[in-house]
Order: sequence, then C-alpha cells, then structure tokens
Amino acid sequence: MPEHKFTLPEFTGSLADLGTIIPFVLVAVSIADMKLGPILLMFGLFYIFTGVIFKLPVAVEPLKVVGAIIISVGLTQGEIIGAGLFVGLFFILIAITGIINYIEKIFPLSLIRGVQLGLAFVLIFKGGQYIYQDMLIGILAVLIFVASKYFNDRTEDLNFPGALIIFILGILYGIYAHGQPPVNLNIPLDLYVPTIGEVVSGAYKAGIPQIPLTLTNAVLATSLLASDLFKEKISNKKLSLSIGVVNVTLPFMGGFPMCHGAGGMAAHYKFGARTGGANIMIGTVFILLSFISTSEMLAVIPIGILGTLLFFAGAELLKNALKTDILIITVMMGVIVMIVDATAGLAAGIVAYVLYYLFFKPKKAGKTDEEEKI
Repeated sequence: MPEHKFTLPEFTGSLADLGTIIPFVLVAVSIADMKLGPILLMFGLFYIFTGVIFKLPVAVEPLKVVGAIIISVGLTQGEIIGAGLFVGLFFILIAITGIINYIEKIFPLSLIRGVQLGLAFVLIFKGGQYIYQDMLIGILAVLIFVASKYFNDRTEDLNFPGALIIFILGILYGIYAHGQPPVNLNIPLDLYVPTIGEVVSGAYKAGIPQIPLTLTNAVLATSLLASDLFKEKISNKKLSLSIGVVNVTLPFMGGFPMCHGAGGMAAHYKFGARTGGANIMIGTVFILLSFISTSEMLAVIPIGILGTLLFFAGAELLKNALKTDILIITVMMGVIVMIVDATAGLAAGIVAYVLYYLFFKPKKAGKTDEEEKI
C-alpha cells in the first residue's frame, strides 16, 4: 500500500466527492431535521479512519437509498438510525462469518459492473441536470476542468488543480451572491436513542432496500475498482467490517449512515487523489467545519459546481464499468439501475445471468455433444 501523501493534488482529489455528499446532507438537514455539525463530524471521523486503515482514497459516502427514501416518503432521525443499524449489523455478520468471501467468489463480474454502470449513468445524468439548472457557473466549471485536463495531459510535470480552483471560485461566487453565511461555535454531538418501533420501521423502509446497493457498490465494486485504479487489493471483508462498525456507532451520535462507493473512489482518483492522505485532509476539514457549522453554509456552494464534480466522476466510473465479461447484461443492468433503482437492476441482472448461463453460455472446448450429456 502507498504511503500517505499530503500534496495539492491529494487535497484537490479529496474534494471531488462533495457533489455526492452535499445533496444528501442537505436532505438530512432540511427534511429529516438533523443537525449539520454532527453529520460533518462523523463524516470527518470516518474519512480519517478509512485513510489510515486502507491508505488509499477510499470514498466515504452517505447511504444513497436511505437518502432517496427520505426524499420520497420521509424518515425520522430514529428511523434513519434504524436503517443504519440494520445495514451495519448485516455487514458485520457477513464479514465475521466469512460469508462475504463466498459471495465474492460466486458473484458474477458482469453484475458488479452493471451496478457500477448504473451509478455512472445516474452521476452523469444528475450532474448534467445540476449544470443545466446553474448554466453559467456549470459551463464555466466544465471549461476550467477540461482546460486543466488538457494542460495536464500535455505536460507530464504539471498537475493543474482544476477541481480545487472550481471549488474555490464557486464558494467565492456563492458568498458574493448570498452573502457570508453565519458562523456558530458549537459542540457537534447530537445523541439520539431511537425507539424499538423506529428501529424496526427504519430497517424495513430503508435498511433492507439499501443492502443490495451497498453490497455491490460499496464492497464488491469498490474492491474491484481499487485493483483497476491502484493495482492494490482491498479485501471485501475489511470493507464490510468498516461499513458495519461505522453504522452501528456513529448514527447514534448524530451522524448520517455511511458506506464506501466505487463512484466516489473514481471521483477522488479522477481529480488527483492517490493515497489515504486525501481522506485524512478532507476528514480534518469536515471536523473543523463541524464546530462552526450552520445549515446556511450549504447554500454557498453553487449547484453548477456540484454538477461538474458529479458529471466527471460519472465519466470516470463509466470507463471502468465497461470492463465487463458479458456486456449485454451489464448494459441492461445499468439502464435499469438508472431508470428504477439498484435493487431492481440487480434482480434483473441475476435473472439475466441465470438465463445466459442455462441457455447461451458457450460449451468448453474439446468436448463433444455426447460428452456434454454424460
């Protein structure tokens, strides 16, 4: 594993997944009435933990299905904790029993890539939407990023921090447009003990639907992408334990349920992160902000900036998602994940893979039809 680096490219890369994190933080604060400070503190702690443990820019992300269900039907803070607790216990169980290793061996590559592809489509589509909604800032951010990539590709010793410049300019514009947000010194803890009813309700509404996406994207696809990008192996057991431990602890102190993610890792890599130093730096920023945070701070970041980060993160994930063994299944899954959700896409992929295996899988060379019947 590489040693930690604390360089400008690492810091630039550390900011790249904010386009995924911030919208869900907004949802938690505005709809579920959670406090911003504790959410940022727990994100910061988990980022530093992953940077130290994995030594690679392993992404830290909110549980997306939980966030989507908050938007669609609404969840209380207790139900959010219940969803996180269910997910956490599930991943601890499959890690300590070794079931995750069995799942890794039997789980087809085309299905993992299908979930990746669907998330790539979602990131690109959502990023495009955000850019369209904030056209001037969005187009300017895209041009800056494309120019930085052009100069970086042409000059080997240059690593122009396009994402960092985009982010700084976006914040300056946000302060100009909305004024300086208020600052409040506070202790970022929000201890909350849910009722049994809230735990059961949260597990049923959001915890169970979250499992397939976390299993494929946060564990199997993240492990595979680490091999693609860094030529390093991260064990699925270690990823599962990491997700499990964080979700049975941090939500009780005001944190949002969290996991890892292939899309986030692709984003960190795309914008310059190569070591766990990126995680430690962004984690430290989150922790410092948690002590002075107010919900109004989130409005400072223009949506066009978030859209640019999402769009190019999706493009990076798309490249790796197409490295599959059965392209038609992967593409079909990607479309369903984008149009419906990850659970439906995974279910369709499993059915398609079984049918392919039964009816279309080529016979092994060297055997006759009679030999195949024996």
